[in-house]
Amino acid sequence: MIAVASPRPTIVVLTPVRNEAWILERFLSVTSQFADLIILADQGSDDDTAAIAARFPKVVVVANEDRGFDEAHRQDLLIAAARERAPMPRILLAFDADEILAADAMDRAGWRTMLAAPPGTVLSFERVDLFLTTERCMRHDPWRPLGYVDDGARHVGRTIHGGRIPLPHGAPNLKVADVLLLHYAALRTAGMASKLRWYSVLENVLGTCPHVLKRRLRYVNHLDFTGHGRIEPSRSEWFAEWERRGIDMRTVLDPPYHWYDLEVLRAFKRYDTRRFWLDDIWRFDWDACLDWAKSQGFGGLPGRPVRTAPDWLVFVMRGVEWVHRHQVRARHRLSGRTSRRFK
Repeated sequence: MIAVASPRPTIVVLTPVRNEAWILERFLSVTSQFADLIILADQGSDDDTAAIAARFPKVVVVANEDRGFDEAHRQDLLIAAARERAPMPRILLAFDADEILAADAMDRAGWRTMLAAPPGTVLSFERVDLFLTTERCMRHDPWRPLGYVDDGARHVGRTIHGGRIPLPHGAPNLKVADVLLLHYAALRTAGMASKLRWYSVLENVLGTCPHVLKRRLRYVNHLDFTGHGRIEPSRSEWFAEWERRGIDMRTVLDPPYHWYDLEVLRAFKRYDTRRFWLDDIWRFDWDACLDWAKSQGFGGLPGRPVRTAPDWLVFVMRGVEWVHRHQVRARHRLSGRTSRRFK
């Protein structure tokens, strides 16, 4: 009897977007090289995201009409769209727009192993932080579960910082060796700090991280925001083939203000700034940002200057946070725990 080869699984990339024009051209240019279908869940982008997406034939855009913040909802939306449009067998890859597949990935044994993995397998990848320049990177030990060989399992997510793909109890976890994702977030320091301030305000509002010291430690935007890792030179093979195909892999624009800052200003208007005085968001000129936002015609902003946290309170909270951070570090060392923040 002649064995019949199994069909190659359909590769579907699932990506939530909101104002990702700064990176989306690069992401879609690269992702179109290996994906059969790219599904973007757009949550009200008002930059060039929609226009960029329209230029790529493999892209399907679904509208995320949620006016709040709910990662579980948006991932369910993406997974449902993939299951409706892509035949089995299929692999779901949940990549953010600033996570770019390295150019040597498809030549690696890990890629072939991924394509042959049985349904129900979780796929974990190493994500390399490009660090301040594309010429160097920061590498971390944890591998991230960002893919799933789909068997129809239910996705169980969380409002914030939840899993992106189904993670059934007891599912095999395949580390896709030698296949790297290049993370571009740490190449734009203003944008990253802006996002961390927004996350701090968001978790304050949602109540998902009510302990202020834990929240400050999680979004410690004045320190090394990528967490401790191993600094290494980047490798040319991560970029070479994509650049040979005419994809710009190096340019990153980082303006002083980002859409995250607008959302924080709107939260100030909605809740009053006193609610956020204990958060680590006050090493930033909010009045200058407000003036810029008004000059651009954005709505929903405070009508008067931002009432910032008093200097003495900012100083005290820095001291309390310092003590808390070192207590946590000591507890981790005594207990043998590892942490992305403390090594």
